[in-house]
Amino acid sequence: MSETQIGANTGLTLSEEKLLEVLLNPENRMKSITDICDIAKCNRKTYYRAFAKQEFVDIYNAKSKELVKQAVASVVNTFIREAQRGSFQHGKVILEMAGLYTEKQEIDSTNDNTVHIKLEGDLKDWAK
Repeated sequence: MSETQIGANTGLTLSEEKLLEVLLNPENRMKSITDICDIAKCNRKTYYRAFAKQEFVDIYNAKSKELVKQAVASVVNTFIREAQRGSFQHGKVILEMAGLYTEKQEIDSTNDNTVHIKLEGDLKDWAK
């Protein structure tokens, strides 16, 4: 991701823009703060100062959401494929997303500390 992809006139310093670029790269998702700072060629002080700025946090959150939205279509397609192959859990999620199924729970607690849960909306009905 280049600086132009992050956006011009963001009000971020060049170090913050580089840090943002590194943070948004999925390959760096599980890396430590020290490793992220090394890749971005900045120090930890820059990292913490950036996250103290609301503008940086807002840009980071917006760009993160964009990345998730870009991945949603392939995830949904995978769930549909697995549901068609017979996966109950994938089918349930797809039906819930489509608004065709809602699991309703009724919880009844008695004095003897026993909890009874009644589930409505059996997915087996959808398989017919």
